Amino acid sequence: MSLYFKVLLFSFIIPFIFSFHKKIKFYKFFKQIAASLFLIGFFFIIWDIYFTKIGVWGFDKTHHSSIMLSNLPLEEVLFFFVIPFVCVFTYFVLSEQKVFNLNINITFLKLICILFIAFAFLFFKNAYTISVLTLTILILLYIIYYRPDWVGYFFSMYLIIHVFPFLLVNGILTGYITELPPVWYDSNNIIGVRIATIPLEDFLYSFILLFLNTCLFEYLRNKTS
Repeated sequence: MSLYFKVLLFSFIIPFIFSFHKKIKFYKFFKQIAASLFLIGFFFIIWDIYFTKIGVWGFDKTHHSSIMLSNLPLEEVLFFFVIPFVCVFTYFVLSEQKVFNLNINITFLKLICILFIAFAFLFFKNAYTISVLTLTILILLYIIYYRPDWVGYFFSMYLIIHVFPFLLVNGILTGYITELPPVWYDSNNIIGVRIATIPLEDFLYSFILLFLNTCLFEYLRNKTS
């Protein structure tokens, strides 16, 4: 079993088991979360295939299986289903139990948006940087304009996930415990600022992945209701 697969398995197993807890019952929404994971996952897999092809990032063969989808190892494909599942599960628990609902300041989001626009002009030549900044700006504009009532729970989930689990999982994948990282990045396509071994862009990439999955999950759940 590869290191990458072990990280995904240990991330997935506990949330999946608790999905059937009588006080949570997340399993009742497996159809909606599955649709969200496949639709959003398809977009990210295409993005991943292209960026791997042009050398923005890549994967060390010693840390993944020999099963490939185009130029992506099986574990990388599974990443887009496992991690969003875990995070949307966390969001679901927070929203259903009505705990830790962050009060989002729209003015603050507008300032962040302006700051990111400035960064986009500064780092427009860095493929990874400009892509995550552009998509994050679009999402922030969506939040500012539409102000979805669930967004406070989303930011709560994002904060909880990124305080420890994200640092652990992504830290392992970017080489925190290994000499050769399972996932590597081309220095010409990122700013170069890292938290431990994690490129700063990964925090925005995660934000985009989790927001799109949560947004689509909420839409499908409300449509079903």
